Amino acid sequence: MIGGAPWSSHAVSTFKGDVIADVDRFNRLTPAEAERELFACCAVPGWAEAVAAGRPYPDRAALLASADAGLRRLTWSDVSLAISAHPRIGERPAGGHRESTWSRQEQSGVAADADTRTALKRANLDYERRFDHVFLIFATGKSQAEILDAVRHRLDNDDETEHRVVQEELRKIALLRLERLVTDATAPLSTHVLDLGRGKPAAGVAVKLERGAETLAKGRTDDDGRLRDWVPAEGWAAGDYRLVFDVAGYLDDPTFFPEVVIGFRVSEPGAHHHVPLLLNRHGYTTYRGS
Repeated sequence: MIGGAPWSSHAVSTFKGDVIADVDRFNRLTPAEAERELFACCAVPGWAEAVAAGRPYPDRAALLASADAGLRRLTWSDVSLAISAHPRIGERPAGGHRESTWSRQEQSGVAADADTRTALKRANLDYERRFDHVFLIFATGKSQAEILDAVRHRLDNDDETEHRVVQEELRKIALLRLERLVTDATAPLSTHVLDLGRGKPAAGVAVKLERGAETLAKGRTDDDGRLRDWVPAEGWAAGDYRLVFDVAGYLDDPTFFPEVVIGFRVSEPGAHHHVPLLLNRHGYTTYRGS
């Protein structure tokens, strides 16, 4: 066991807050549960209540269309309430709850070096003094330079223009989050374990993915020694991770390394990360694969 958690015999997510795998499951939630999930996408109670009340939805397109129509009808008071739940750009919140996870993922392209933090902090403060609310932008896929250019450009907007821009950015963020909520997506992380002593793939090796003190996912390698499509996309972001392999549970013979821990760093969450393990009773080798 690692951190008191037993190994699982199948892949399972341990993120706080399960991903809703499809629209059918979303339709089956209680009204309170559905509203809570929607509130994580856009923190406007009236919008969440209206979209939840529109169930059952025949498919994802119908759900997104209903949500989109409601987002376009938000008043500025609604928008102000929603953006108060968003962190400043460059200040990624800690924690495992869904909103924090999404914020970190959305800001994964924002560099964390000292110069960037200083520039973003200054730009945020200038913007807040000008408009009296945090700067909001659909940050997914945007670089630090693009975000800084946007905040500086938008400082020249009048209040009415900026209100329209903010509502549109909020709409795009909320719809992306809702789409993630009803999509059973997985992170681009895989591994392949080869048993060099036996000259064949290592099937049934228990593997964990950890980040800090949190276990993000568990699984076992298949008959070809591979493990893929096992980590939920929710929570996958730039940062440091550990793959933990239960070698003692796989090998029949005694081994000097009962557990292999491979630490790796993700700087481009959208890129595929393959971390193979070449294993025998007395040692192991790893590298970044493709």
